[in-house]
Amino acid sequence: MIKRKLIIDCDAGVDDAFAIMLALSREDTEVIAITCVGGNTSLDQVCINVMKTLECCQRTDIPVFKGAGKPLIAKHEPSASHFHGYDGLGDSSNLKTPDMSLLQKEHAVDALIRLANDDVTLVALGPLTNLALASRLDPDFSKRLRKTVIMGGNCEAKGNDGKPCAEFNFHSDPEAAFVTLNEFECPLSLVTWEICLKHYFEWEFFEKLTSQASNKSKFLKSISKLSADFYKQRKDGFGYHYVCCDLLAMGVAVQPDIVTRQALVHATVELNGHYTTGQMAVDWLGALSRPPTMKLVQEVDMAKYSEMVMSSVM
Repeated sequence: MIKRKLIIDCDAGVDDAFAIMLALSREDTEVIAITCVGGNTSLDQVCINVMKTLECCQRTDIPVFKGAGKPLIAKHEPSASHFHGYDGLGDSSNLKTPDMSLLQKEHAVDALIRLANDDVTLVALGPLTNLALASRLDPDFSKRLRKTVIMGGNCEAKGNDGKPCAEFNFHSDPEAAFVTLNEFECPLSLVTWEICLKHYFEWEFFEKLTSQASNKSKFLKSISKLSADFYKQRKDGFGYHYVCCDLLAMGVAVQPDIVTRQALVHATVELNGHYTTGQMAVDWLGALSRPPTMKLVQEVDMAKYSEMVMSSVM
């Protein structure tokens, strides 16, 4: 079997952990590295969370690299503690401290440049700071990748980061998102916030997913209580079921045939708007006279996707 090789770039909150577990459960997929970026929680905590997830999966052989902790230009440090908890994994108290001596000394951006190859798919689940830095340090970086799958952006101007029109990952580092969307030369696939809202788990399925006898299922139940409680409050704009954004993007990356509808478009990112900084602007009409460069996922086969997710915790 020729395995699909992945590099996962993540900000290791709850949905990142779900996504990593899915990738590691696949016999046809090999995760060759995980690179960390600040986002859902601090960079140091992201590294700890990745190692906790790998220990649960008994895969601490996978190299983990520490990357950028702050956005390229913006002064704020992103955080999503209201959803992921202060530690990024739901503030669960029953997770042991992992062996952090296994964290690699090489910087994540250097590792990305070194490992980029035409048989490698890069799956970006957090702010795109590491990707933009790699592109700036090595202009040929993206050319060498097989493709990049991104969880981020929005196609209907719906926001989820305290801003009316910006998605969290893109708003956390708009300039990095701009560089990635406008300068990457490998095929791009985007799973946006609105698409995630439309591909949710019913509560019955979620309860089954997190109630299996396996250590993986128990781990997911422990870290997802806070986020599940958040969704059960039925806040406007966040859906009324369990939405797991990074997991959906990983599903698209490891099993592309779950995508049943997508659009080939050009898109860019607003950098200067008062209300719209970080908003992804999709050029549906071709007004920018730029060639379409990315596949915008629009619909996924939920039966196939759900089956794949359930099997990942067994």
